[in-house]
Amino acid sequence: MRPTRPTSTSTVRPAFRRDTTGRLRRPLSVAAVVTLLAVPAAGVAAGGAAAADPATTASGEGDTAKITVTHWDDLRDWNRGTFDNVWPDGSGALTIDSNRAGARVTYTDPFGDGTARRYVTGSWTSPVVTPGYAVDESISSWNARTPTGTFVETTFRGRLADGTWTKWYVMGRWTSGDDYAEGDIHRTSVDGQGDENANIWTDTFSARTGHEPVAYQTRVTLLKPEGTNASPKLDGISTMTNELLGEYPGTSTFTLGRATELPVPRFSQNIHRGEYPQYGGGGEVWCSPTSTSMVQYFWGRQHRVPPRELADVVSPNGDPQVPYAAINTWDYTYEGSGNWPFNAAYAHRFGLDAQVTRLRSLAEAERFVSAGIPLVFSASWDLDEMPEAGYDTNGHLLVLVGFTADGDPVINDPASPSDAAVRHVYTRANFEKVWQEATGGVTYVIHPSDVPLPTHPAGLTPNW
Repeated sequence: MRPTRPTSTSTVRPAFRRDTTGRLRRPLSVAAVVTLLAVPAAGVAAGGAAAADPATTASGEGDTAKITVTHWDDLRDWNRGTFDNVWPDGSGALTIDSNRAGARVTYTDPFGDGTARRYVTGSWTSPVVTPGYAVDESISSWNARTPTGTFVETTFRGRLADGTWTKWYVMGRWTSGDDYAEGDIHRTSVDGQGDENANIWTDTFSARTGHEPVAYQTRVTLLKPEGTNASPKLDGISTMTNELLGEYPGTSTFTLGRATELPVPRFSQNIHRGEYPQYGGGGEVWCSPTSTSMVQYFWGRQHRVPPRELADVVSPNGDPQVPYAAINTWDYTYEGSGNWPFNAAYAHRFGLDAQVTRLRSLAEAERFVSAGIPLVFSASWDLDEMPEAGYDTNGHLLVLVGFTADGDPVINDPASPSDAAVRHVYTRANFEKVWQEATGGVTYVIHPSDVPLPTHPAGLTPNW
């Protein structure tokens, strides 16, 4: 089994590493978050110091691992599940049914003032999903709107091969606000849920060997304070599952055949060093919200943080949207802004559809870049695995913005000294390997609803 989440003040999520069985495991130490060495100049590929050259896969798509994403986000989808005091509103979002009494629960915010508050609840439970393989891991991500004082809770359970069900595991309690005086809770993951069937690593369900589910259900519960009218609204929920991932199959073949680069804004996390130290010490550990902000701002002014919300943000070197994102994705149990689904939920707050998935290869990622969609990747590496980066990291997020004519990824790396230095070209063989081996290809897919996602590779389970 995996070790428990290390106690650390770092807000960079500790990455996973595949062991000899293929199972993804956390590193034993997260003491060094990012160790900077000689960073190459922006836009320069330091390929001359490449790591060992792995074999190239014969197929352009590379890995054939079974990874599946199931989405529910419209009336037809909702009707496949079970309603409990929720109902679609005029926009198609699920909201608490104001015409029914609804169940009441009491919740005490573990990071609040100790007050036990009463909430009216409603929930939607997905149909039983049978992916066709034993589920090793699962990540749920949600798109929801949460007026002040309201929140949503996402849970997951699996059905084992003998027909028994696991308990419901909490995958996250989310609110977009932080007006605690007016009743907002502190958004949080839930530690200490591990049992004989599974562990929950912040936002990831991880089955114990021999207890892998063959089917599952996802549930989202909406909560609003008793005596109030405003209800949270659930616009969509996505659940990613994967089988036990095998060994990294080698570098995928470049499929685009041309250089392609999207004009994604460049934001450095490091210009925010020391800002808001109560959030992990400052910008040096805000890679995830910085990356999310880059993609968010790529999609235009209508998806940016309104200036009035940034007016009080202290950011002497500019880019106040970065500390704002770090504060508003902060997971108070994890003590970081690297909770993957929280970043997706944050992006949706500004009108974007967002999900967390795993991609099998850079060849799959090329489909998104070709469709005009940048991606956020989660990875970790040692210096000898990625010498061109000039640093090592136990967990990092960065943005794929394009490819060179030779197929090397063009990366907006927030771990750079300035915005101008954020653009990098990394070696395809090295980068794909550390991304796949560290997290199994964890990716944020963030886009407006009117920008269609690319088609899935033929013959593979749909993973977006």
